[in-house]
Amino acid sequence: MTTSDLFPGTLAPMPGATASATLIWPSVESVAPARFVEGFKPFAAFARDSDADPAVLATDLFALWDFIAAHAELLDAPEMTEAASRFLGNAIAVAHPAARWRMTSEPEVGTSAMSIPVAGVLRAIVEHPEQREAFREMLASWPQADRDDLESSALAHHEVDVDLVVAPMAFARPPLAIPEFFDDDGRVIDYGSRWAGGSPPDDAYSRVSHPERFAPVLSVVDALVEHLATWYVVDVDRRVSESGARVMCLRPTTGATITLTVSAESVDIEAGALFRDRAPVCTCDACDETAESVADHLEQTLLAIAAGGLREVFPVGQRRWLHTRIHTPDGSGRSSGGQPDPAIPAKRLDEAADVLGRLPDGWWPAWTLRAEPV
Repeated sequence: MTTSDLFPGTLAPMPGATASATLIWPSVESVAPARFVEGFKPFAAFARDSDADPAVLATDLFALWDFIAAHAELLDAPEMTEAASRFLGNAIAVAHPAARWRMTSEPEVGTSAMSIPVAGVLRAIVEHPEQREAFREMLASWPQADRDDLESSALAHHEVDVDLVVAPMAFARPPLAIPEFFDDDGRVIDYGSRWAGGSPPDDAYSRVSHPERFAPVLSVVDALVEHLATWYVVDVDRRVSESGARVMCLRPTTGATITLTVSAESVDIEAGALFRDRAPVCTCDACDETAESVADHLEQTLLAIAAGGLREVFPVGQRRWLHTRIHTPDGSGRSSGGQPDPAIPAKRLDEAADVLGRLPDGWWPAWTLRAEPV
């Protein structure tokens, strides 16, 4: 690695550039993410030829913004565009010292809380220079976003210490009657293993074939509701929505209420104060979900909530994120963090914060078991 007079650190190759070599000669030591990358010298030379000091541009991100906005020709030649993108990314890393380079579908500079695709920002500076103040505001919010992200991460890794209350008899899933589905060439579609460990084609992410393959899950939903009503003290209200979906509201005497909105293609779950979930999470061909995987998801979620395995923490940090966790009797589960459903009114969010603040560390109590099954 080399050093630079323009950026305060060593210069590394662009992440991903040595991926093929790594497969042949794997490194014993992992490589730390790069703060600064090489390959920006053509842009630095261009700046000097344009009577600008690249040392000033490297440390003053908005002087750099104005310089780029005034030189649209930077986008004319791919080599210069690449060099300008790398210089811009390095300057962002100067402005936000925690930022590191990484390669996703394109080079980005960022942290786990926020990441900036530098080529896209370079083009935006040229084509939409009026976004300067919005970009400044985004950068100003970045340190707090990092702090909020650390708080969310700590919640996600928090050791679970709750006593779950499970039904005396395990849930027995009814058999799923799954028909065969065929592609346009008449071949049976092997949902669940269509891509054989490889990557799906790009168009699979926007294609949904045979969403009716999830219809067999309806019998599992009914069986789960029956199981919960048999073993826990809970009232079940049933109705049909205006769209024709079946809605079942499970109201326990203790613990989190569950509302299920059931159609032939999906099941929406609302629970507790702000918990929202959907099974399947995605119906696109790329995700390749099956009726079995959806049934697994529903069983894990509903049985865990009834047993006292739902945690909701809100608000988290200044961004007022929601942290949720599903903890199952076998010790597994999942957690997530992010903004609450944007459709939830502000007043309801405030009410949820009050309710959740009175729960022990955000954990909803278990539903009460019946003295005798019904």
